[in-house]
Amino acid sequence: MDIDVILHPTDGSRDAGKALDLACDLARSHGAKLVIVHVQGHHEWDVPPGGARRAGARRQAGEPEVDLQRLRAQAVLDVAIAEAHGRGLPDVEPILVEGDAAGAIVEAAKAVEANLIVLGSRGLGDLQSLLLGSVSHKVMQRSSCSCLVVR
Repeated sequence: MDIDVILHPTDGSRDAGKALDLACDLARSHGAKLVIVHVQGHHEWDVPPGGARRAGARRQAGEPEVDLQRLRAQAVLDVAIAEAHGRGLPDVEPILVEGDAAGAIVEAAKAVEANLIVLGSRGLGDLQSLLLGSVSHKVMQRSSCSCLVVR
């Protein structure tokens, strides 16, 4: 099996970190491109844009509203990219998308023509994912490329 493009989905969880370690090792040993994707979710505990202001905080005139969810999502992606750079992979492609995690991961893999998806077995998740099944299981079912699930 030729491995030219490895997709690593991350949510910042411990298992995602383990998967990133392996994805970096595989990318380096196969000379493959590493693509890191984070799917921005909408969780009930997230503060909606402008939520702090509605709760009573004051915003200065002209100060832009901050999309806290997007900032958190970008931070998760930035940490993973920095880790990959630290592991000797200077050219890492980041992707930040919104939507259903499993579906977005599978679509990202198709878009970048990934040969392999390396993902953690358990993510941070939310109540919905506990009720409906794990993202890693859904990705394995829906993906047309090989998947490596790391524990």
